[in-house]
Amino acid sequence: MTKSLRIIFLILILSSCKTETGKKSVESKPDIKIEIEQEQKTELTNFTIMEIDSLFDNGILTKKFYPNMSVCGGGLYGFYYNDELKLIDSKYGAELGFSSKKIYWNGNKILRIKYREYFPEDGKYLKKYPLEKYEYDPSKMTYSDTIYETTFMNKYEFNKIADSKVVSTIIDSSLMKRLTDCGKRMKTELESVNE
Repeated sequence: MTKSLRIIFLILILSSCKTETGKKSVESKPDIKIEIEQEQKTELTNFTIMEIDSLFDNGILTKKFYPNMSVCGGGLYGFYYNDELKLIDSKYGAELGFSSKKIYWNGNKILRIKYREYFPEDGKYLKKYPLEKYEYDPSKMTYSDTIYETTFMNKYEFNKIADSKVVSTIIDSSLMKRLTDCGKRMKTELESVNE
């Protein structure tokens, strides 16, 4: 939604607020201004994320590679629009699994983090195929595939997704702190390449 459309939307909503006497008043609903501001911030954040996705999908963003291994992100790429970081994409690969982070930026503000863990379920495998009885067969290994997606708006929007289903919306604050700290560190690592 463009800024002018948001202003028109705000005017229409405020003009629809009436008191018992029929006179227009915002005082009759003191929370409406706060609700409208929160709604606008949410819409603006979602719109900015959609813009970044569109720029990425259409190959408009400039891709920059961090030549070293990122301390917390592994292989690290930054995607820029007009020399401003818009998206971080990182992947940390292990022997049988990986983790990845996709972090959306607007200036120095993180808009969204999408963190994925894809790791072997060793415990399940060993229970079903104990090494005392069976030879190790990686083709029989099962994997956990979990996505943690957080959007930073007025209120955090958090989803833990497994098997394509939301399994929790309860924010894991220690995970979020670790991911935001990592995002800031990766941004600094990318900036060091440009110096």
